[in-house]
Amino acid sequence: MGIRKSKKLRTIFIEYIISIGFLVILLIVANYILFTSTALMYPANYTEKAIQRNYDELKEAPHVTMDLLTPMSSFGVFSPDGQYLYGNFSARDIKLNWDYYRNGDLSSGLSTFIVCIDRDSEVLIISYPLSMQFKNDVLRNLLPHAEMTAVILFLLQLLFVIVLWSNRFAKRINRELTFLLATTKQIQEQNLDFKVGNSRIEEIDGVLKGIDTMRVALKISLEEQWSLEKQKREQVSALTHDLKTPLTIVKGNAELLMETTLTEEQRNYCMDIEKSSLQMDHYIHKLLTISKNELDHQAARTTIEVTKFLHSIKRQTEAISKIRGIGVVWQMNVKENLRLTADQYDLERAIMNIITNAFDFSPGGSTITISSMANDSELSIQVIDQGKGFTKKALKHGKEQLFMENESRTINGHHGLGLYIANTIITNDNGELILSNDVHGGGSVTAKTPILAENMKYLTR
Repeated sequence: MGIRKSKKLRTIFIEYIISIGFLVILLIVANYILFTSTALMYPANYTEKAIQRNYDELKEAPHVTMDLLTPMSSFGVFSPDGQYLYGNFSARDIKLNWDYYRNGDLSSGLSTFIVCIDRDSEVLIISYPLSMQFKNDVLRNLLPHAEMTAVILFLLQLLFVIVLWSNRFAKRINRELTFLLATTKQIQEQNLDFKVGNSRIEEIDGVLKGIDTMRVALKISLEEQWSLEKQKREQVSALTHDLKTPLTIVKGNAELLMETTLTEEQRNYCMDIEKSSLQMDHYIHKLLTISKNELDHQAARTTIEVTKFLHSIKRQTEAISKIRGIGVVWQMNVKENLRLTADQYDLERAIMNIITNAFDFSPGGSTITISSMANDSELSIQVIDQGKGFTKKALKHGKEQLFMENESRTINGHHGLGLYIANTIITNDNGELILSNDVHGGGSVTAKTPILAENMKYLTR
């Protein structure tokens, strides 16, 4: 099948106008022939000629009859003093036509005329229309103004032709637009392996060619992107797999140390190493799952006892505090036996990211304040540091992925992921992460997460 020859939209529109004009001419000719046909119509001067032809007889005949006139005329015979003798005038026309005669008027309307013939001791008044009339009596009575009927009929025919031809023109345009719509739908469905059709309309064909160029470029770009993503997944998979070996060694050595004679402090350090190793093992497993495209978007939610969860966070925070030389003040206002549902590893990860972020931006020797409280619907954990605080830009964009603030809170080794990860995890649990600045200076991050409805009995005690 060859390429279809295309036309400019302007050319198609001109063809449409010319075809409409041609049809209008045909309508004018057809209506002219129809309304000037002697088989269908009386000419406008038909009665006038009949009166001229029968004038002498109308004047001299003892009695005037309709045989001497036409079907669309009417007459009345009057005495010289205006008395109506006979004829077919209506009661209304008798007086009107006599008044016209007496005043010398030759017309009784726009197209009705009168002729007066003086007879022997009588006056004959004939009224007739000076317009075309239908020969058929029914049509003449229904449509007494044939010229107006012709105009109205022509306008209706013209309207019909315009609607019909416009519909045809619209169908032609819509038929060509289907190629455009089909092409965009294919791209919308991410199917880039198809052949773009061509249109008979040059402008639409140009758009289709532009879309085809975009399709090819998009296909190349996406294939490159998919290839890079595949390489990244393979690299992440390989790296996380390689991390398992040194992590197993760290975990095993910590377990072996636990079996030796240790001081209480040393034993606590080993427990921290072992717990952190378990967390890292969980994260590595998650990375492997993601890299294999097997991620289940529904996290493994369990019921978490809030106080135990907070004590676990506290132990990890104290370990970081000793390493960083930064103090931590805990303010826990949470009753026993409160519970929430979440993925415990993910929620710990979120809170520890917030706390680690506070350590990253706290000067040495300062203090971080961590407050926790619960009301009838949520658990709130607030972390306040004594750093420079958030700038306006950081308050607005601090929870975005890879956000880096160059003014005050950027340090070496900080990649703008901590608060993003924390916000993602907490919002997935229908919670909220709030960034603000403390009244005494420093940044403040508050994590709010829903608690179970059954906790109400503990909160109201």
